Amino acid sequence: MVSKSALKLVERPSFFVDEGAHWTTESSRPCHSLHYALSYPQQTSPEVAAFSIARFSKRGDVVLDPFLGSGTTALEALVAGRIAFGSDVNPFFVKVARAKLQPADITEVTLRLQLLNVKRPVAVETYRNGFSSFYDIDTFREILSLKENLREREDRVSRFIELVALSLLHGHSAGYFSVYSMPHMSLSPDEQERINRKRAQSPEYRAVIPRLLRRAAMALRDGVPSVMVQQERQSRIAVRDSRDLSYAPSGSVNLVVTSPPHPGARRTSVDQWLRLWFSGIEPQIASGGEATHSDLSEWRVFMNETLLELARVTRSGGRCVLDLRELQARPGSPTIRADEELLPVVEKELSRFWDAECILVHQPKVPRVQNQLKARTAEAQSHRLLVLRRR
Repeated sequence: MVSKSALKLVERPSFFVDEGAHWTTESSRPCHSLHYALSYPQQTSPEVAAFSIARFSKRGDVVLDPFLGSGTTALEALVAGRIAFGSDVNPFFVKVARAKLQPADITEVTLRLQLLNVKRPVAVETYRNGFSSFYDIDTFREILSLKENLREREDRVSRFIELVALSLLHGHSAGYFSVYSMPHMSLSPDEQERINRKRAQSPEYRAVIPRLLRRAAMALRDGVPSVMVQQERQSRIAVRDSRDLSYAPSGSVNLVVTSPPHPGARRTSVDQWLRLWFSGIEPQIASGGEATHSDLSEWRVFMNETLLELARVTRSGGRCVLDLRELQARPGSPTIRADEELLPVVEKELSRFWDAECILVHQPKVPRVQNQLKARTAEAQSHRLLVLRRR
């Protein structure tokens, strides 16, 4: 529940807190397979995007995500017949999102991969410099050859193949290019070496092309809806800070759905370094402008400025749905609810532009858990959606 101090600021009788299972696998349509082409920690949930878009917008509306990430909200908007606006300060995520929103079909992927030469020579020194703990040298040769081939022809098909390859660079099964590793984040070579020693494992040869074809087929199993192709032509995706949405005209947006960064979030250059390397994006460029506010006061100022810019682009009566998390300033410290931290900012400083409409607390129905691991997993599936209405 929201703290009493936060609720006192919201005096309008229309404000409410609604706790419950707002969406379930049984009651909602399955999310499109392209959502799972590439994922990373703390991205917007496809279920949150689908629920918010269905509830607060209609076909043909403009849906904006100023923290684009891997493009979850934008993709869901297109599939649902909306127009997608989105941006991120990190060019890596914008690149990923564009590849998702403009996918190739499996025939195009197959034909392109058949033409690629993935047996180019590779310098042994390059292999030893950070990659030998992840890949067999012949696998690395194919990865590096693929990387260079894709740079030579940067079109829609190449961008989609790159997206699929990014999802396979490291993971915990034989379907990935790497030895057993983490699927959503790139470990450092030293961390991977420790895992190798602990598991008594060493990289083995894993053919790149068959794995690419298999993963591409999985990502495209739901096809590419014609409505998605039609709406993508009107969509706008850009590299921008959330406080500068100059690509979106004033009053052009019907709905904002986003998951803002939380205070102390790790920079992408730290936990996505292998993906950045494959994409050819320098780590300092990827994370140079990322919001990594060390404390709540900085985060509140940042969110105040972001919501002010969102008020400019959102038309009267439009909504802003913020998927906010419970935070810990440091391990062992009390849990802080981000929605409770943001409500006073909205009511005191942004009341000319936004009304706090409700907080939707999604608590999925889960069976009784028998151990702490299952309990933590169930808790991680909960969401707190702060819904604001543009005046």
